[in-house]
Amino acid sequence: MKYLEGQPRPDWVNGQSEQLDVKRQAQQVFEASQAIRPNGLIMESQNPQSTITSSKPLTLLFVSFSLGESLLKGIFEEAAGRDDVLLVFRGPKPGQKLPALMADLKRLLKGIDPLPNIVIDPTRFQRWSVTSVPDIVVEQEGKARLQMRGVSSLSWLDEQIKAGKQGDLGTLGDVGEITEIDLLEEIKRRMAAIDWKQKQQQAIARFWAQQKFEELPVAREDRDRTLDLTITAPRDLTAPNGQLIIRAGQTVNPLDKMPFGLCLKVFDATVPTQVELIRHQSCQDKRSRVMYLATQLPRQDGWDSLKELETTLKAPVYLLTPDVRSRFQLQQVPAIVEQVGNQLVVRERKLPVSTGEPS
Repeated sequence: MKYLEGQPRPDWVNGQSEQLDVKRQAQQVFEASQAIRPNGLIMESQNPQSTITSSKPLTLLFVSFSLGESLLKGIFEEAAGRDDVLLVFRGPKPGQKLPALMADLKRLLKGIDPLPNIVIDPTRFQRWSVTSVPDIVVEQEGKARLQMRGVSSLSWLDEQIKAGKQGDLGTLGDVGEITEIDLLEEIKRRMAAIDWKQKQQQAIARFWAQQKFEELPVAREDRDRTLDLTITAPRDLTAPNGQLIIRAGQTVNPLDKMPFGLCLKVFDATVPTQVELIRHQSCQDKRSRVMYLATQLPRQDGWDSLKELETTLKAPVYLLTPDVRSRFQLQQVPAIVEQVGNQLVVRERKLPVSTGEPS
């Protein structure tokens, strides 16, 4: 019965699905962008919202395919094998899929060994306000030690660093536009285009359309059946401390040691007359806790119907599961399962003739 009581409702029922979908889609886009490894291309694995801080300077060379393939290939060759240099793209070209971007990079990297470090990271473009290429930022301990635009020569940069140059040196050469999309802005665009209310309704419809119910036939007559829970132990049963609990061959009835304590009311929630009958049917033991189990609910408006039903019964309602159906040998509804003496009794009740039967 703990399984029944612990059944959680989907997050989207509580209005949390929108945030979960946003996070999931954003994560998928970033994982896809960072998974490009053409011919062993080294890609930096980074959480897009994290800030990399290092005591060692890291040269970020921001590039784009707008620079032209010849200049890009030269940059790749100069950066090859340098662990202190990271070539940064903002994303794929407009309308370009990631596999196509990978193919372009593989083609330009052909014959270059070792490979340069390349990453797709729009967060760094935004962090350092990079709006044109080439742009160089020497990053150290989360700060820009040196920045300049219009320069792509790493050897010239090394000379400036040796000379003690620091700060923003400005634009020192020709710059071009960034033709690739900003993945962060693309994520925002995708999120804004999603009709979350429709997504929620579709998810709810799918849930109830796929829900499997433990349907039971309607009781044709009043019938009481007893369930004897007495068992014969096939072998000795001992506690963890070695104390003997039951000897092999000994018969025992669990209800002699521990009362059932529940009154199960099982019914078809799609039939109003069953709901009314089970609502007014009394349990013999007034001290037992009532638990309502529905064999099925309306698929079209399942959660609304469940909420309305729980309001009517002033108690939680759980769906009947196959194991509970089998454990208590449930055959027809409406029915009540409760303890009488040292046995369980299943009381099946026929609906009043005047109410008719479900169509």
